[in-house]
Amino acid sequence: MLSERLPLTSVPESVAAFVDDVLPTLSSLGRRTVWCAQWREHPDAVTRLAAIADVWGEMTGAENADLHTFLRDVLDHHMPRLVDPESGAFAMCSHGHQTSEPITTVKRGQGAPSTAPR
Repeated sequence: MLSERLPLTSVPESVAAFVDDVLPTLSSLGRRTVWCAQWREHPDAVTRLAAIADVWGEMTGAENADLHTFLRDVLDHHMPRLVDPESGAFAMCSHGHQTSEPITTVKRGQGAPSTAPR
């Protein structure tokens, strides 16, 4: 588990893959939310995203995976703390947010934000 490696000093590949490939299919942003395509530069966001990815990894390997519980207890808990425009992890960011858009990310190894919808 990633929690055994806290504080995270870099973005684990499993977290980057989760954010790039899985998270956009599980969550979308509403009107009053912000997402920073440079999320890797926000340690508080990386920690929360790692926590979400940890549970996702455990759940997808479980025989009796419960998507409802994951959404309710994990994603619905952490996403507001990431995307709230006043108190979320990206609220004071100066990287330039994508407001009221689907979650998009900077792909591994690239430096510019992706603008293509997922």
